[in-house]
Amino acid sequence: MNKTRIAAFLLAALTLIPAVMTSCGGDDTTTTDTKADDTAAVTEAATEPVDALEARKLVDDEVETKDFGGAPFRIVTSDNQTGYYWLEAETGDVVDDAIFRRNSKVQERFNINMEVIYDDVYYETSKYLTSIVSAGDDAVELVALHVVEAGKLAINDVFQNWYDIPNIDFSKPWWSVSTTRDLSYDGFAPLAIGDFIVSATSGTYCTYYNKTLAATYDLPNLYDVVNDGKWTFDYIVSIAKDLYSDLNSNGEADAEDLYGYASCGRSAMDAFLWAFDNPVFTREGDKLVYSYKSAKINDIVAKLVNTFSSYQGISTDFTGGWNYGINAFSQNRAVLAAGNFGSSLWALAEMEDDFGFLPYPKWEEAQEEYFTMVDGSHQVLAVLTTAANVDMIGAVTEVLNAESWKLVTPAYYDVALKVKATRDMESVAMLDQIINSRIFDFGYVYDGWEGPCFLLENLVRGKNTNFESEYAKKEKTINKRYETVIEYFENYGN
Repeated sequence: MNKTRIAAFLLAALTLIPAVMTSCGGDDTTTTDTKADDTAAVTEAATEPVDALEARKLVDDEVETKDFGGAPFRIVTSDNQTGYYWLEAETGDVVDDAIFRRNSKVQERFNINMEVIYDDVYYETSKYLTSIVSAGDDAVELVALHVVEAGKLAINDVFQNWYDIPNIDFSKPWWSVSTTRDLSYDGFAPLAIGDFIVSATSGTYCTYYNKTLAATYDLPNLYDVVNDGKWTFDYIVSIAKDLYSDLNSNGEADAEDLYGYASCGRSAMDAFLWAFDNPVFTREGDKLVYSYKSAKINDIVAKLVNTFSSYQGISTDFTGGWNYGINAFSQNRAVLAAGNFGSSLWALAEMEDDFGFLPYPKWEEAQEEYFTMVDGSHQVLAVLTTAANVDMIGAVTEVLNAESWKLVTPAYYDVALKVKATRDMESVAMLDQIINSRIFDFGYVYDGWEGPCFLLENLVRGKNTNFESEYAKKEKTINKRYETVIEYFENYGN
């Protein structure tokens, strides 16, 4: 296997297409990422009671094994996520070793040679992919790209329809149901999310819960609050607003003090939009409809701006730092903090205080479910229009996702998170609940940094409650963006 920098390919290419622009990033309003009924699949596959994780290995992927004669299976990725797709050898790390075993198993089964082609930044990857399609080259089998960048690139007609790829079965538990419910439009889906995309798990937003500090401040069992359906944003405010300690004794609230609740001012703030059940698009029959500007969006903005501006015990970094909340939490300076699962591996591994995981809060108790989103840095899968061997692509991709579900996801989720990070079985149940509440919103994926999906964080950082004024400034661009996207989907294949 070779891991090759995209830059080497670009130097050899003909004149490149102009760069794609850069930057970060349902069924109805209650569409969530509940997997297909994998419990039933496991039960059917098992001939006798076995451990749930071991039972996964018995589920048949139903893909015919073929010999592809040592053909290359080239995966293009970016953002330094190559380790999720390929490792040269086992390292002793549980997740790394699962990835290595998955790849070895798939390579041997289909007699293929996996290769990873990569660049450090996703917009350079987009340039490379565009150059391949422009040249008509059959140079890549699978694309794993930054979700918003992939959505932006997709409407340039560079990706095939996943529903046309043989062997792909989105009803299987290793595919997110959001691929069919939220990201498919009238039978067309150029982007898909499966367990092969580990970043779609690691980037899931949650609430970190310092149980040691909570006990110190005589807080109730917050797991019970969640299970009783009372875990709302107002509830967080009620218990956190007065929890403050001037640890450095300088007479002012700063990044060295203790808070009841802390959050960064970036995507963790945007996640409230979905947590409060206000998606950008909802499904009406076979169509997806723009629904962002809801009856409660002004109230959402006002509540978040006023909360993070008014209470000493509730803190955010108004400069927009990415790790503000999780840093405070890892240093035992926040009872609660907003973050994503990936933070638990690098920030909390050595944390001595007892901690756990809670969902993002609901808007109100009447909201039936808890929801969350995944950080925009996660990747999605796509197949270039110039990729020729779709039989191989479909078979290998389906099995890579199946083996990820069987080997890698249990290692990452059930071992790395639950054993290395979490300290109690109640948090294990919470992790399951949070993962099953993910929303991959059509509007977010195809935002292209021209839609409204990052407006919330900008308003909170600017302490600006005038949503209508700020939205009016962007409305023409937003409407044009989604008109272009919907037009592309409606006209696909014509």
